[in-house]
Amino acid sequence: MEQLKMIWKKGDMPDKPDWGGLVCRTFDGSDKDIDAWLDIVQYGLTEKREDKAFYRECMYSHGELEFDKFFIVECDGVPAATLAVICDHEKKQGYIHMVACKPEFRGRGIGTRLNTEAVRALISSGMETAYLTTDDFRIPAIKSYLRAGFTPDIIDKEHEDRWKKVLDTIKEKRL
Repeated sequence: MEQLKMIWKKGDMPDKPDWGGLVCRTFDGSDKDIDAWLDIVQYGLTEKREDKAFYRECMYSHGELEFDKFFIVECDGVPAATLAVICDHEKKQGYIHMVACKPEFRGRGIGTRLNTEAVRALISSGMETAYLTTDDFRIPAIKSYLRAGFTPDIIDKEHEDRWKKVLDTIKEKRL
């Protein structure tokens, strides 16, 4: 089944999130950071822990586009979450890619803060719009995308029905 799509349109710059005891830093491309990324994305984005070839395939398959920001969030020095912001500077359109959080760190608001950092990065990079794709069952992630200003992109009747179910579920769980 095709993933759902969400879109963002430039608005005001959100305030920098308060990370409390967490650290949100830029990915440095080192083997250590690649391993941290692989450890994080195995929870929800892949079937198992993949290798560096998978990292290269996922992260460098966007043609001429480059990462504007690539975040790793740490809790007490342990890599907990990740998100990449890819920008097409010519089209002024961004893409939010490979958002993941280890299960033991979920429910702490990390996704909402990370998505706010992504929106700040989009605006700082001059993007006018952005998009991301997600799955129907990723309700907590969808809630954090909505909080960051992303909205459902209704492309056809099937997506309209799927989005209705997702949004009804969110209403039941309270945004």
